[in-house]
Amino acid sequence: MEWLKRWFSGGSSSIKRRKSVKRRGIDVPPLVMRKNTTLPIVDWDAMDAHAPTSAKPQVLDEFWTAAARAWLDALRLALGRQYSIRESNHFLLLSPSDEPGAKVVLDFVELARKRILRVLDGVARDSEIGKVCLLIFTDLDRYYQYVSNYYPPEGEFSLSGGMFLQHGYGHFVFVASKMRAMEPTIAHELTHCMVQHLPLPAWLNEGMAVNTEHRLCPPGRPLYTPDELQEKHAAFWSETTIQEFWSGKSWLRPGEANTLSYDLAKHFVSLTASDFDRFRKFANAADVTDGGDAAARKHLGYPIAHLADAVLGEGPWQPKPQTWKEGVERGQFR
Repeated sequence: MEWLKRWFSGGSSSIKRRKSVKRRGIDVPPLVMRKNTTLPIVDWDAMDAHAPTSAKPQVLDEFWTAAARAWLDALRLALGRQYSIRESNHFLLLSPSDEPGAKVVLDFVELARKRILRVLDGVARDSEIGKVCLLIFTDLDRYYQYVSNYYPPEGEFSLSGGMFLQHGYGHFVFVASKMRAMEPTIAHELTHCMVQHLPLPAWLNEGMAVNTEHRLCPPGRPLYTPDELQEKHAAFWSETTIQEFWSGKSWLRPGEANTLSYDLAKHFVSLTASDFDRFRKFANAADVTDGGDAAARKHLGYPIAHLADAVLGEGPWQPKPQTWKEGVERGQFR
């Protein structure tokens, strides 16, 4: 398959333009498209040059929503006639669903948005100007054909069935499934979308997303018992691997490291959010560059290593940003 070539060989960042169109009385700018992608993808940075000079939110909202509609239309034409575009007050949906099926998805994301704003009051907020895009693909082949355009040309990556892509115009991508199966992933990824304005470390970003997901969509029976998970944590985390956790790199490991990172982050956020007023200040101040340590000392009253002490027992858990030679991650891995 052609998209596999892109997955392994990378692609050019050069761009091409699509002819401008007019929708709903709004002049849609000529879309600037990336070249050598497996499906049509806009170069959103290049599109900034076409944005209105007006600072009025309504004008900018109309502009970016119109640009997003035009992009989804280009995707629809490339994907085939079974795909259609529908929208609600805050979302644009491209999917193979019929109208009733699309309405179920849009009703759920609108409700989830309201609940996330309540659960993460003062932390979450509506995202960028312009409606948020949701892309639902018919199967895993189509899904990976699309998301491969956002991965490095080389490396080993964890599998997923949905993610929030914060690249230019942030948007969701999912694999079509029964709605009940999709709801937890939507809740998780929508949480990421609604905290993307914050420079969060991965553990805080993922921990909030997991806990909010479970609040909105209570999980079923876990794969491991609490005792089994505790044993796995004790065996895995060390002075070296905890640095991967704080920097976010442990989520990029396939297998058990990924599972244990999510679970540890879930516990850490549960502990810090027990006093939500303090947590709100901490989350708004936390920075990816130090794993949130300075913000924890200021707003929680203790270093974040104390969270690891509480869950893993005392140990060499202090974040050491000077050792993070491979950089940091902000989360949104699923």
